[in-house]
Parts: sequence; C-alpha cells; structure tokens
Amino acid sequence: MALTAGNRASYVLPVTRSRTERRASARVNAKLARDRERLWLLEPGGSPRSPIRLDSASLVEVRARSMPCPICGGETRLSDHTAETRDGVALRLAHTLCPSCGHERVIYFTLGSVLPN
Repeated sequence: MALTAGNRASYVLPVTRSRTERRASARVNAKLARDRERLWLLEPGGSPRSPIRLDSASLVEVRARSMPCPICGGETRLSDHTAETRDGVALRLAHTLCPSCGHERVIYFTLGSVLPN
C-alpha cells in the first residue's frame, strides 16, 4: 500500500514484465509437450513392444501420415519407411516429421492378420 497526495491509500499492483510472462508460458508449453510425448509413447505404435498391427505393408505409409503430431496436433510428413527385426519380431518403422513444430518420431508397425486364412 502506498500513500498518495491527500494521504489517501492506493494499492499498487506488481508489474510483470512481458519477457517474464513469455518465459513462464514457454516453460509451461515445454512441460506440456514432454507430457504429450510420454503419453504417446505408451499408445500402440509408440514403441517396438506395442506395434500397430496391419494386414499389408502398403498400409504403413497411409496410416503413418494419418496420425497427427503428438506435440502440436499438426499434420505430419513421412520421411522414411524401413523394415527391421527386433527381438525376433519383424517390424515396419515409419519415420515422420512435423513441419509445424519440427518434432521427429518413429511409429512401429507389425504385419500379419489376426485371423487365419
């Protein structure tokens, strides 16, 4: 509380600088992005232990492009589609890049039908 002319009390609000507000906002956004990434890693396709099951290799690229960026929700671009074997399991890896935020990720797929022919 500060005294002004005429001995009236006035309340002075603390002034926050715009740079301080921007830095606080950036920290909150970075934490939110880390949390979204952790959640995405737990979903199907986020790790080699939980690949997405597809019937055909031709569906890998279509499915990878249809999945939004886990960080910003934007559309992703497919940069590479490779095949690897990890722990005896044949996997298809779709390497994607988000042009909006620059986030790169790998989506794991496995091929094969659940039903026998």
